[in-house]
Amino acid sequence: MRINAISTIPTIQINNRRTRQKKKINNQVSFGISEHERRVRERTEELTENLGFFDKYLFGGKSKARQQAEIAIDAEDLNRDKELIRQKTINEETKKRIADQERYNEEINKINEENRIKMAALEHAQEEHIQWQKEMYAETQKTNRIIMQQVENFANIMKEIQAMRAESEKQQALLIKQLIEASNTNNKAWEEEIKRMREELRKEYEEKYNAKTKEAEKSQLVNEMYEKMHTFNSQKGFGRIAGYENEKDSLLAQIGNSIISERSGQPAEIPNGILFYGPKGNGKSLFAKAFAEQLDCHHTKIELDLDEVENWKNLKTAAQKAQENFEKDGKRTIIRIEEFDDFAPIGSKIVSVLKSFMDDVSQKYHATIFATTNFPENIDDILLRHGRFDVRIGLAPANKANVTEILKYYGKDFADTSVNFEQLAEEIVKVQPEEAYSNAKIQAIVEDAVKSKTKLQNSGKEMLLKSIKISHEDLMNSIKNLGADITKAALDKFLAQIQYVKNL
Repeated sequence: MRINAISTIPTIQINNRRTRQKKKINNQVSFGISEHERRVRERTEELTENLGFFDKYLFGGKSKARQQAEIAIDAEDLNRDKELIRQKTINEETKKRIADQERYNEEINKINEENRIKMAALEHAQEEHIQWQKEMYAETQKTNRIIMQQVENFANIMKEIQAMRAESEKQQALLIKQLIEASNTNNKAWEEEIKRMREELRKEYEEKYNAKTKEAEKSQLVNEMYEKMHTFNSQKGFGRIAGYENEKDSLLAQIGNSIISERSGQPAEIPNGILFYGPKGNGKSLFAKAFAEQLDCHHTKIELDLDEVENWKNLKTAAQKAQENFEKDGKRTIIRIEEFDDFAPIGSKIVSVLKSFMDDVSQKYHATIFATTNFPENIDDILLRHGRFDVRIGLAPANKANVTEILKYYGKDFADTSVNFEQLAEEIVKVQPEEAYSNAKIQAIVEDAVKSKTKLQNSGKEMLLKSIKISHEDLMNSIKNLGADITKAALDKFLAQIQYVKNL
């Protein structure tokens, strides 16, 4: 009965009671209840809102509801704290990423600016180089015209001498006829006058003849040097080098004509230095010696010393000797320095004096430095700039045409009728660009074929007998047995060196 009585309490009274409780809670908040407590009480009220009085107060409904409210509020607070920490972490990471991105952008901008400056400097250097090439080409053309004019002058002078001799003989014959007439008429005065005229004519012809002869000798010297410069079929000079016609022509065009002009007494701009670079075994040193012979120049080699100062002294001595030679016979000196990267490496003590020396070695000492190297990138680049090594040629492994000529050069005296040099060359170059045969290895292929054919083992002494004949198959076997000696790494490095030298 009691429970029924309780359940019949008017709804309006319950609502009034709830309203008073909410007001009470609000009042309590205003008097310093914590936010956590306020939320617990509000959640407790929500949980007990539909409970009766006795369920709420006598049977522990409100206490259980409070426990549940506290657990829920604590969980919410924990989740809120976790979310705050997560958001804080995200914000910090975001700030860090933004800062890193700003630093990255600064670095990129810095690199871009440096690259822009480098590109501008490179473009400027290229423009200067192009301008220098134009000037060099114009100077070369000017020198070529002078040389060709002197070559033509030789023929014209010889014609003039012949015409002058014919005219003199004609006048002498006329005077002799008159002299005979004077003698027959016993005209002594006229006879003496004719003798005087003959003597004057003789002296005049002799003076003109001597002058023309000297001019002819000078032009003849130029003519002979010009013909020799472009003749490669002897065992001296460029005749010692098989193939590589482009490299030979490039050297002659850039410096050869100027040397001829200098020998003939004409003013000439001759480069201070020549740089040959590339993989080992392709004949860079041979090119230096052959070039000196081709142009009839003196040739000397600087032997490398461990002491850099001693190297510099040897070079200076060679330059002074070159000047003495030029004063004696008018011939230029080619000073050969092999492994120039060891002679003047980056940071070398002699670079400071060597760069000044290279600025005027041609003009001051009438000498040109012919440097060879496998590693141009290891040379102090200040020495390779404009005005010092203006002639720079990369000596690449032989192409098919060059290989053919090298095989013929060393194998023509031994090859029988079965040998097809072009097919052998095709076999040798087909390994490129993965690897390559050096010129030294190509020469060794022929020598190996001869040795294998004759089975000569004479304590290391080579016996290349011209009576021995080798076949196409013999050479093919030697190609396969010996194999290439220039690696792909060396070929890749050479390509990089070409670009490096081009951009100096």
